[in-house]
Amino acid sequence: MRTHMIKRLVAQDLHYALRSARGVLFLVFFSVFWFWVFSKFGQIDTQWLRNPESTVLLSWLFDPKTAQALFIDRHPAFSLFFLVAINTAPMFVLLAASDQTANDIGSKYLRFLLPRCQRTEIYLGRFLGCVLLVWAAYITVSLVAALWVVLFNGANLAEIMVEWFWVVISMMVYVLPFIAFMSLCSALVGSAGLSALLGMGAYLLVVIIIGIVGIRYDGAAELVGWILPNTIKPWILLMDLGQWLKSLLVAAVYVVIYGWLGWLMFSRRDI
Repeated sequence: MRTHMIKRLVAQDLHYALRSARGVLFLVFFSVFWFWVFSKFGQIDTQWLRNPESTVLLSWLFDPKTAQALFIDRHPAFSLFFLVAINTAPMFVLLAASDQTANDIGSKYLRFLLPRCQRTEIYLGRFLGCVLLVWAAYITVSLVAALWVVLFNGANLAEIMVEWFWVVISMMVYVLPFIAFMSLCSALVGSAGLSALLGMGAYLLVVIIIGIVGIRYDGAAELVGWILPNTIKPWILLMDLGQWLKSLLVAAVYVVIYGWLGWLMFSRRDI
């Protein structure tokens, strides 16, 4: 496997993403959504989240440790952004990562690349190109959020930049398994639309099953929940180094499993 060829494929994928329907739709929906969210931030009294009265409400949503880590130990406005970002990430990532190899498999374009590069280089290059696209989007929007909190919520710039670093690396870890999951979906079908439909459909199906099973069998629902990378979210929200390292390890396991299954499918496809 040649590093220089992977770099060229990554650059090609990023260039293609900015012109493809998948990339444009992701960037448009992502931008419009966050523009709407930031327009509502000014209407929320985030300091209320630090008051004792909010503890009762937050106890219904988070365990005490998570609530303290988000709204007491850190600036509540930036933590609110973090909550919105991490809870909506699957929706955007599944869209952004839907066409890693799908359209090229359907159009047979990859056969023109095979004389110059290996399948492993194509598969890895497309995955890394998608990773960089998603990371760039979240780094940008988190910077906007950090500046927003400093300018309009009177937060200390140095403190917010420390929190910004935690949020960015946490989001970078959290999105990786979802991108790897879409590598598998993309390798299974020959269309970006079908890949997106397959990924989102499978994700929603598992979420519904977890909800139904959880009504009667809480333990079974927890086991089913391990199919999805959402299981690492509670550890990430604590913003604790030990819990973050645990989430990093589990995220790596998800990436290896999804990536390996995707590679098995891709290596057997007629391209």
